[in-house]
Amino acid sequence: MKKAKGELGGGTARTDPVPGSAAPGGAEAPRGGSAKSVESMLKEFGSAGDAPPARRSPGAGKYDQLWQLSMADPHTGLANQLLLLDRLSQALTRRRRHGGEVVVCHIDLDNLAEINLDLGYTTGNTVLGEASRRLVSVLRSEDTVGRVGGSELVVVLTVTDDHVVGPLTRRIQHILDEPVTVGGSNVRVRSSLGVAIAGDTESAEDVLARADRSTRVVKR
Repeated sequence: MKKAKGELGGGTARTDPVPGSAAPGGAEAPRGGSAKSVESMLKEFGSAGDAPPARRSPGAGKYDQLWQLSMADPHTGLANQLLLLDRLSQALTRRRRHGGEVVVCHIDLDNLAEINLDLGYTTGNTVLGEASRRLVSVLRSEDTVGRVGGSELVVVLTVTDDHVVGPLTRRIQHILDEPVTVGGSNVRVRSSLGVAIAGDTESAEDVLARADRSTRVVKR
């Protein structure tokens, strides 16, 4: 099967959401996360993700909470950029060993800032949360949905071949195009979606950056 290495554009993160405090939907999430920082952070907190020991120290609960907070976006409960890059790196490793394709969809909720300004941050939070929930609801447990910016979401998919990419992205586009009901009114969300299919030698950062560029091309 021919490996697709190009960028695809469409018209417009899976982890289950975890509880988090509500905050303005337009707040910018951290955009750091080099390969080195991912590795060091995972090593630093790695023991907190293991099965809990039979006897726990008094501070173990706080350490587990720190682990959870360090890996989750506080506004949506989705994977943050640190966890997203780690999941993407794992998917690329499995691809090299077992075949298949790794697909990264970069999504920008184009008018989220306008919604925040015109209708308020509470409405913006609702729209962002609903977009996140819809993405999680239609994907598989092995897929990852993450938030990498104020209005930017990323989906990491593993598929058997690149022929399913088109139907998958159209499905994602369709669920995001559906209006969000807030206080009895329908709020329309405009979004842009760019796609990158991982090449044989690309790193997680490379694929994520290429998907981002694909979205920027779509927005022109």
